[in-house]
Amino acid sequence: MEFSAALPGLARTLLSGRLRRLVELGVFEKVPLSETSLYYEYVLTEMGQRLFPVVTALRQWGADYLFDESEPRPCLVDRRTQTPVPLVAVLSADGQPVMPTDTRVVTCEPDGAGQ
Repeated sequence: MEFSAALPGLARTLLSGRLRRLVELGVFEKVPLSETSLYYEYVLTEMGQRLFPVVTALRQWGADYLFDESEPRPCLVDRRTQTPVPLVAVLSADGQPVMPTDTRVVTCEPDGAGQ
């Protein structure tokens, strides 16, 4: 993906600094386009790929609340089926929707239990 083309109006220096920070944090890794290339591409790490549901939920929220009713809006579509991706939902272990009032924050062990 060509980030600068996808983000018009964002200064290259600002973009460069933010990409560098995302690499430092482990969201992206910078890899050469080929063995002999002087150019790099930014590839999502596992950490970055795990952000997909978060970004998808924000995209869907924005489409619902930040556009006028008659205004076209972006829609995320499954490449295989060409159908819109369903709304992201937080579900309990038994598959029931969970709302903010249904939750509380507790300390969990590093193995991820309770996430």
